[in-house]
Amino acid sequence: MTVPKLAVKSSGYGGRGYAIPGRTKDSPVTGKPIRDVYPSVTTVLSQVAKPGLHQWIADQTAAKAVASLSYLQSVSEEVGMRSLQYFWSSKRDSGREVRNYFESVRDDAADLGTNLHEWVEADIDGLMPYPEVDSIEMDEMIEAWLLWFEFHEVIPHNQEFTCVNDRLKVAGTADADWTITCLHTPNDRGMYCLGREPGPYRTLVDLKTSRHTWRENGFQLAALASCDVVMREVVEGYEGAQKAEKTENGRKIVSWWVEDAPPVWERYALLHIRPDDLDTKGNPIPRFASLLDRTEDMDVFMSGFEGALALTKSEHTLKERAKARGNETEDI
Repeated sequence: MTVPKLAVKSSGYGGRGYAIPGRTKDSPVTGKPIRDVYPSVTTVLSQVAKPGLHQWIADQTAAKAVASLSYLQSVSEEVGMRSLQYFWSSKRDSGREVRNYFESVRDDAADLGTNLHEWVEADIDGLMPYPEVDSIEMDEMIEAWLLWFEFHEVIPHNQEFTCVNDRLKVAGTADADWTITCLHTPNDRGMYCLGREPGPYRTLVDLKTSRHTWRENGFQLAALASCDVVMREVVEGYEGAQKAEKTENGRKIVSWWVEDAPPVWERYALLHIRPDDLDTKGNPIPRFASLLDRTEDMDVFMSGFEGALALTKSEHTLKERAKARGNETEDI
């Protein structure tokens, strides 16, 4: 999943944002209209507590230290201490301390998730090349996806598209707008993936490859579902098209966009895909792909997202006031 064309590096809220064509605000300095950047949904959700993530960080740090035990027993305490301060096996950065080892693992997992997003998109659309499969985990997740796909009919309408909520002034990228029909038998409660009928259901789908799914995934899905505008890229000269322009990694990117009304989604779901894994007791967890219906809790998820957004805006306002008082590091 490449960086969305409308996404920009800084939103002013501590993370990425979206510069949607036609959105302006008055400059606090000159009073003249300037480009308004909406914080991304993921930037807003960085405010949400992630206790599971904290445990995962501790697990990765412990794993790296344990993997070093045999070496540590063969060297002096001084050399051992220095070796634990830094790890040297990472392809990304050979100089980060072992307590930050999780960052390399996290980045590798993010790359794996991105590759699977691109593979699924290529498989559904049939209009783009498949990404390279360069890991056992990727092979396993593709196998899980193909097995899931065998028992579901999917009609794609849109993939990797920008959703905009002008009321809340946030934006984000949705993974998929699909119509899904279950081809398998119902479970022992007489339920299919998305209801008591096999479908078809027009569904907003968010693809997840993390070990677990979390409440914040529901918050994200609800925020995307609340959009009042879906952006569609068009060619220059298209009637009503608005220009978007940014510089990314030293390269100027120009694109043209029109605004569409969002479709009427009937269901909202996470598609959770995982490779083979082990649980906390060392028991094997086979690879899987599972569609998780989150429709019934969308109202609560939306309340959760709006709470995170309120906190994000409060933090931003406090920092701006401290800056105006000439103290950017002012304690609140």
